[in-house]
Amino acid sequence: MLSDTYFKFRGRFELFPHRYDIGWPIFTDRVFGLNFFVDKIYKIREDEYAPFYNHQLNHYLEGNAGQEEAFFNHVYHILTERIGYYKGLKPFTSAYARGLIFTEKLEVFLVFLKTIDQWHKTQPLESVIADKNKMIDRLEARIKELESQVKEAAKYEAGEKIVISKDGLPVFIDLIDQIRELRLPNGNKLVNCQTASPWYKLIAKNFLNGDKPIAIGTAQNYFPADKDNPPPKYTIIAKKDKLFNITQKPKK
Repeated sequence: MLSDTYFKFRGRFELFPHRYDIGWPIFTDRVFGLNFFVDKIYKIREDEYAPFYNHQLNHYLEGNAGQEEAFFNHVYHILTERIGYYKGLKPFTSAYARGLIFTEKLEVFLVFLKTIDQWHKTQPLESVIADKNKMIDRLEARIKELESQVKEAAKYEAGEKIVISKDGLPVFIDLIDQIRELRLPNGNKLVNCQTASPWYKLIAKNFLNGDKPIAIGTAQNYFPADKDNPPPKYTIIAKKDKLFNITQKPKK
């Protein structure tokens, strides 16, 4: 693939190009776009590496959707090849001296690339394997923890559900409502809970309505947050289903 398909070049005779476009103002041989790319790295500040990279990446993705890895690989290859070229120059020459300056800039850009490397291209294989093994160890530890929690929770699971006689669900819930309001002789409530969710979840989880399970939504409809202003979906217990009355035993 030619370099001009990867990078965003400035337009010919364009007086005010985007700061992160590459190339010359009059004539640019785009086949050698990689040279212009690294030349821009030499000229910008370190805190501009991310916006420069993203500017060029977004241009590439316009014609190559979903190919972020390919662009990363191309840029990484350019940098490593160029760094290798400079380090291969003969010492004690002016080209080698300039190369040291350029290499320093490119190596700093390479550090930036490592921070966005999602594909482990910049890490040695041994490092990647070590990271994967650490992740496996963490996941295995998490699995053991969850298995322990499931085992502990299973201790409180009943082997069967309690069956409420067919059509007796409103009658049973009316008794629950009464229990929720009972008070001891000292004035304290017998049972107390700030919300109704433990009650309707308890019913849905542990009881059957005849031979049918009780949907949590069905049970919840019997327990509005505001009894004085219940929502339309609230299920009102009819008088015919209020068959029992829990009363306090008279004092002797």
